[in-house]
Amino acid sequence: MDQIEEIKSKVDIVELVGEYVTLKKAGRHYKGNCPFHQEKTPSFVVSPELQIYKCFGCSAGGDSYRFLMEYEKVDFSQALKILADRVGIKLKQLKGFSGSEEKEELYKLNYYVSEFYHYLLFSHQLGKKALAYLNKRGINNETAKAFKLGFAPSTPDVTLNFLNKKKGYKLELLEKAGIVYKKDGRYFDRFRDRLMFPLKDHFGNVLGFAGRIIENKNEVAKYINTSETKVYKKGNLLFGLDLAKQEIKKAGLTIVVEGEFDCISSWQAGVKNVVAIKGSALTDEQVMLLSRFCSKVVLALDSDLAGDQAARRGIQTAEVRGLEVRVASLGNFKDPDEYAQKDPDGWKKAILESVGVYDFFVESVFSRFDPKTAEGKAGISRQLVPILSNITDEIVKAHYARIVAEKLDVPENSVIAQISKLSVQPFLKWEHPTPVVETKQRRQLLEERLIGLVVQTNSKLLMDSKFISLIATPGLIRLVSELAKSSDLAHFSESIPDELRNIFADTYLVDLGIDLQDISSINEEITNTLKSLEVLDTREKISDIAERIKKTEKGGTEEEVGVLEENLTELSKKLTELEN
Repeated sequence: MDQIEEIKSKVDIVELVGEYVTLKKAGRHYKGNCPFHQEKTPSFVVSPELQIYKCFGCSAGGDSYRFLMEYEKVDFSQALKILADRVGIKLKQLKGFSGSEEKEELYKLNYYVSEFYHYLLFSHQLGKKALAYLNKRGINNETAKAFKLGFAPSTPDVTLNFLNKKKGYKLELLEKAGIVYKKDGRYFDRFRDRLMFPLKDHFGNVLGFAGRIIENKNEVAKYINTSETKVYKKGNLLFGLDLAKQEIKKAGLTIVVEGEFDCISSWQAGVKNVVAIKGSALTDEQVMLLSRFCSKVVLALDSDLAGDQAARRGIQTAEVRGLEVRVASLGNFKDPDEYAQKDPDGWKKAILESVGVYDFFVESVFSRFDPKTAEGKAGISRQLVPILSNITDEIVKAHYARIVAEKLDVPENSVIAQISKLSVQPFLKWEHPTPVVETKQRRQLLEERLIGLVVQTNSKLLMDSKFISLIATPGLIRLVSELAKSSDLAHFSESIPDELRNIFADTYLVDLGIDLQDISSINEEITNTLKSLEVLDTREKISDIAERIKKTEKGGTEEEVGVLEENLTELSKKLTELEN
């Protein structure tokens, strides 16, 4: 058994999928709402016996590897690594996956760099001033170790020499990873004299770094990040999610802050379901990622949300994706870092007392203008109308139009009219994948039901000549032929070609709508389905012979016509018997 099969054999697909989808037992299978398209009635089925899944709404299906690839948007090598880590198998080097070797090298390289910076911070003389800076900021060693913080020394080639000369990494790869840069034909460390924050995905892979100066230098940027690479995309990342994801799932909500220190201080203060974004705007990718773990987001940002169009777009993206968005007030504190450090209990209370995002917008804007003056009313209108016009729920929009009208002491119709001027197009509309609905003929549907009944309840019928003779759909003929040779359905599912595997899943995982423990009902259903298929088969044969008689009458002999008419008579009698 190779590693791919070994890993797959040790993964429980029900347990894996159950971490992403709420599954309920349904007979021998499990069912839930499909994570790949929007649906109200569950049509997503997982089989613990065959270790496969199938959606009867959008046709998505496959094994544990395919599920991770589709859900997490990763390639096969990444899915393999995730599952290998899950079951405790150390992967051998795999070849032949396009682009995956370089990604794997970047992951390993970033890991070594992270360990190197971390070592310098805690175990080397060079890191003492950075450690003192952290302690001055109120971050204890335990927290710094949890986030794997590090230090990049000021010497321009320390990291370069460690990786190139000691670890043997090529300079070209170091440059691709954004660890070094080239100038005038020489390579230099990108990060120098900075406190280092490893930027990880939610699996814990180090994708890149953020570096912060520890001494104010006007000519130097306070923060610099890894430039975008094959593994690091700024807008896809949520800092701290690898540590916070279990707490987020438990709480059902995520606290979103702006910077690394905001996240780290909050975590240290006991609010651990927290992640940081770069800036004030949630991206589409970050929203999608959050929606996998929770249904509610509390924004604790020190930006002016009401005046930030990008931030408002991110909020609308979250709402369209189904997330409830709330806002926590920072009071007199400049940011969550300061709040969590100076008043941890107050910080926790602020999160509990967070308000709906549009309530926050209304209060925020009204606090900055005098609603009793014409100038103040105009200012409030300029700020609030663009915000309210992009509320996608018309009832919610009407609710806030009424609140604003009352606070401004103006007719509600005036506010609604002003909002309507801008309510032409929202920022976006979330597009759910449209299920691919395959049109099938009645014969194919009957054949699939019959095969489903047989493989789920009475596989002995696979050897019955009458049963085999009634299957006419090419793919199903192949499936029945292969099934008749197999005694182990689980092994059969793994050994057949992909096109047959999908057809098999359609028949084996489909909900037949009957009690599979009720033998008499099953036998009756098999008999009725066989009869319906036989009636349809006989009618098709009658139709075919009638056409052949027409053609033979024009160019054939009377004897040939006579034989066909006899066949037609026999089939007609058979049809009458079947229908009676």
